[in-house]
Amino acid sequence: AEAMAGPLPINEVQLREADERLVLATVNAQSMAETAEEAAVQLREANEHLVVATLVAQRMKRVAEQATAQISDMAKLEARLQEARKLETLGVLAGGVAHDFNNILTAIVGHANLGSLSVDPDSKVARHLEVIEQAAMKAADLTRQLLAYAGEGKVMVAEVDLNIVVKEITQILSLSIPRHVALRCDLAERLPFLLGDSTQIFQVLMNLITNAFETFTEGENGLISIKTGAEGVHEADLESGGWTLPVIPGRYATVEVSDTGAGMAPEVVARVFEPFFSTKFTGRGLGLAAVMGIVRSHGGGLRVRSEPSAGTSFKIYLPAMQEARSIATLETLPEWHGEGRILVVDPEDALRTMAQHMAEQLGFSIIEAEDGREAVDIFRIHHGELALVLMDLSLPRMGGQEAFREMQTINRSVPVVLTGVYTVPDSDMFVEGVAGFLKKPYRASEFQGLLQRALALRPTSG
Repeated sequence: AEAMAGPLPINEVQLREADERLVLATVNAQSMAETAEEAAVQLREANEHLVVATLVAQRMKRVAEQATAQISDMAKLEARLQEARKLETLGVLAGGVAHDFNNILTAIVGHANLGSLSVDPDSKVARHLEVIEQAAMKAADLTRQLLAYAGEGKVMVAEVDLNIVVKEITQILSLSIPRHVALRCDLAERLPFLLGDSTQIFQVLMNLITNAFETFTEGENGLISIKTGAEGVHEADLESGGWTLPVIPGRYATVEVSDTGAGMAPEVVARVFEPFFSTKFTGRGLGLAAVMGIVRSHGGGLRVRSEPSAGTSFKIYLPAMQEARSIATLETLPEWHGEGRILVVDPEDALRTMAQHMAEQLGFSIIEAEDGREAVDIFRIHHGELALVLMDLSLPRMGGQEAFREMQTINRSVPVVLTGVYTVPDSDMFVEGVAGFLKKPYRASEFQGLLQRALALRPTSG
């Protein structure tokens, strides 16, 4: 019995040790489980912090991008502001110079004219005074362009259809542009009307087309294109390049003059609208400056695209009227024809030819005279068969005023319409009996309208 009971205490010890080791292992396992759980918690917290940090970084990136865009926008606005200040300063300077020169030129023209009335018309002194007066009138034309650049030209507001202005100017220029330069028009249908001064818009197109023509060397084949259209301008459109005179968002009637000429470098484009800046040897640098002023005074905008050897494009934006107008009623006057002969008196061959074409389309025939003395001599012989006289104010040998008075003494029943570059209000007309005044440049519709009114007032007997 003692031999059989001997090994039992050893098993109990081992059992107890095993039990103790089991308990210890269990404790260690619980501890490790708690540690693993804490590690998992810490890992989840770290992951949450990482997600938050990522979101913050993305937000900071967006804020940085927005700040960069705002800085870029501010830089563009600052550049526009500096350009506007520069143009404003030049405009004030140009306007001041123009007003001062007008005062001086008024005195020159007035005294030269008074002097010519005080001397023998056939003397050398009279000829010198006439040259002085003509030179002063040319200088006065420069001051008008300066005033246009300064935005101080008088605007006679009326409904204007760009298509009509383009048609009329191309009709005139087709007589003077060489054959090697083609003039092409692309006119939009149902173009919106605008409120503006058709004469000044005519001047804008004349200056742009003349500038395009002068980009071609003598004998060089080229193309000048004139395109009209309607376009809505949005805020995003103003971010694109090429705006020399930006506009506010809205709807605009547009006219674009482009050429296939030599084009311009960026540094030339940046200065091309400055007064007195010109790349031409004979240029005065006022044509495009006047374009800028006229467009600005109409509340419009201007965009330029040009590259060396790739041609140039000038696009004008003018605010469109809200209400559409009937093109059928405004594009042409009601059909009308007259008869008889018209005496056209003008020192310029091209202008006499233009008046002849307009008159013949209305059923009249033409007698031409290039100075006042010749006009009076022709009038003395043919006054009985004349329906009307169209006479320029500035004539050689005998001025328009004196020629008109001579004609009145011969036959007062023939209507006399005067033409010139200056508007002469009826209240300021130097003599009574003038049938009307047609300001140059005039268009076919204005020519027809004034002829109708003048002939309607003609007495039935002389």
